[in-house]
Amino acid sequence: MPTGSRRRSPIDYAVPVKERAYILLFCGLVCYLTLFYKIGDLPFFGADEPRYARIAEEMMEGGDYVTPHLLGRPWLEKPPLLFWLSAGGFYLFGVSEWAARVPVALLALASSLLVAFVAYRLVGSRAAILGFLILTTSGFHALFSRAASTDSPLAATLSAALACGLMADRRFGVGWSAAAGACLGLAVLAKGPVAVVLFSAIFAIYFWFVNRVGPTKRDFLVGVASFTLVAAPWFLMVWQANGRDFVYTFIINHHLARFATNIHHHSQPFWFYAPILVVGLFPWSFFLYSAMRSMWRERNDLREDRGGLQLFLWIWALVPFLFFTASTSKLAGYILPVVPPLAFLVGLEWDRFARRELTSYWLMKVQLALVGAFSLVLAATLIFGFEFRYDSLATGVQIAIPVVATTLLGRLEFRRRRPIPLFLTLAAGMAMTLALLYWRGSSVVADHHSTREICRVATPYLSEEEPLILYRFFHHSAQYYTGYRTTRDSLGGPVELRAYADRHPQERYLLLTKNGGRLELERIAAARVLAEQGDLFLVVIKEPAESWTAEPEVGGPLPDADSAGSER
Repeated sequence: MPTGSRRRSPIDYAVPVKERAYILLFCGLVCYLTLFYKIGDLPFFGADEPRYARIAEEMMEGGDYVTPHLLGRPWLEKPPLLFWLSAGGFYLFGVSEWAARVPVALLALASSLLVAFVAYRLVGSRAAILGFLILTTSGFHALFSRAASTDSPLAATLSAALACGLMADRRFGVGWSAAAGACLGLAVLAKGPVAVVLFSAIFAIYFWFVNRVGPTKRDFLVGVASFTLVAAPWFLMVWQANGRDFVYTFIINHHLARFATNIHHHSQPFWFYAPILVVGLFPWSFFLYSAMRSMWRERNDLREDRGGLQLFLWIWALVPFLFFTASTSKLAGYILPVVPPLAFLVGLEWDRFARRELTSYWLMKVQLALVGAFSLVLAATLIFGFEFRYDSLATGVQIAIPVVATTLLGRLEFRRRRPIPLFLTLAAGMAMTLALLYWRGSSVVADHHSTREICRVATPYLSEEEPLILYRFFHHSAQYYTGYRTTRDSLGGPVELRAYADRHPQERYLLLTKNGGRLELERIAAARVLAEQGDLFLVVIKEPAESWTAEPEVGGPLPDADSAGSER
C-alpha cells in the first residue's frame, strides 16, 4: 500500500528562487494567452452558446435558480452549473460574452492547477509543471475552456474529482475524500449522471489492476455524503417543480436516448475522436507513443508513486474515450475529459527526457520529425482554409508562422540535447499560435459563424409584430442578438415567404439570408441590401406581396439553401 510520502524530483531542490520566479511568470503568461486573452471579443456562435447565455440571463433576471428557462419556458435539457456560472458573471460584470465565458475559464484553470498539484505531490514539481503547460497549450482544451458551454465544466469538475479521489486513495487524509465527492457532485450538476458512470468505471478498473478492493469504508461514506450534499438538493427541487417533464426530458431524452440512439442527429463513425485528439493535442499528441512505451517498461512498479500515477492516467484517458466512442451520439466536446490525463502522461515523458531517462532518444527524434511534418500540414491547412473559406489569406499566414517556426527552432534545441529549452519553445509556439488565432482570427471567424454585427444593424427596426425573417438560413445567434425578435424557424423559399407575408402584412420586411437567398430575393421581390457581414446579407423588401414572383427561376437548389440547417 502506498504511503503518503512524496518523492521529490531533482527540480524541487536544484532550481534557484530566481528561476522559479521565471517559471511562474512563463506559466502565468501562457495561461493568460491561451485562456483569457481577448476572451470576450468573439461573439456567441454555434447552437449552444447563444441559448445558454439567454438561459443564464433569464435565470439572473427571474431569480429562479432551480428550473432553467428559455423564453419563459422550462428548459430541462442540461443541469444548472453552467447557467449559475454565467448568471454570476452577468450579475457581477453585466451581460456580455466576456462575463459568460470568464467563469468557465477560471473553473478550467482551477481544475488544471489542482491536477498539477496532485502530480507535484506524487512525482515532483518538474513533471507537474510540464504537464500543466502541455494541458494549457493544447488547442482543444484551450478553445473549449473559453466557451460558455457545458463541456468544459464537466471536464474540469470530473478532473478535480478524479485527482482528489487519487489523493484519498494514497491516504493523504479524509478531506480528499470529501473533496472528491463534492467535485463529483459538481460534475453531475455540470452535465448529468454520466460523470458518476465515468468516475466509478475509472476507479473500478484501477482497483482491479492494482488488486485492491476499493476505498476504505470511511473514505467511501465521506465521499458519498459530500456528493449527496452537493448534487441531491437541485435534483430534488427540480423534480418537485417539474415532475415527469424533468424525468422524460433530462433523463430519458438527453441521456439514455442520446447515448443509445441518433435521436439528436449527432451520429459519427467509430473513429471520429481519434483525429480530433491528434489535432487537438498538437504537438503533444505525437509523444503519446513514447509515454505508452515508458509505461510498459515500468509496469512492475505500479504501486509506486510514478508508476501508479501513470496507470491511473491511462485508465482515466481510455475509459471516457471508449465510452463516448461506443455512444451513437458523438460531438467533439464530449471527449474533452480525455485531454487532462493525456497531457500529464506526456508531461511525465518530458520529465524523463529532462532527467536523461528516456527509453529511446531515437524514438524521440522520430516523434519530433513527425511533429515537424505535421506542422507543415497544419500550416498549409490554416493558410488555404482561411483563404478558401474566409477569403483571408493574410490571417491564415499569420497564424501559421509560429506553428512552423517553433518546430524548426525546437529541432535545433534537440540537436543540442537541451530538453527543457526544446519544451519551452514548443509551448511558447502553441501559446503564440492560439493568441494569434484569438487576435487575428476571431473577427474573420465571427463574420461567418455568428450574426452579432449584422443583427445590431437590424435590431432598431424590429419588434414583436415585425420580426427579422430568417430566409433559407437559421442560426441561434441571430435569435439571441435580436432579443429573439426573429421568425422561430427559417423560411425555406418563395412559397413560404409569400404565405408568411399573407399572414403578416407589413409595409416592409427585413430578412437575413446568405448569398443564394439574396439573389433569389432580388429576383422575386426587388429586395435591397442594407448590410453585409461575411457571407450574410440583411435585405429589405418594400414591394407589396402581391407583386412578388411566386416561384424562383429554374436552376436547381440554391448553393446555401441547406447549409444553415446543420447548425440548428
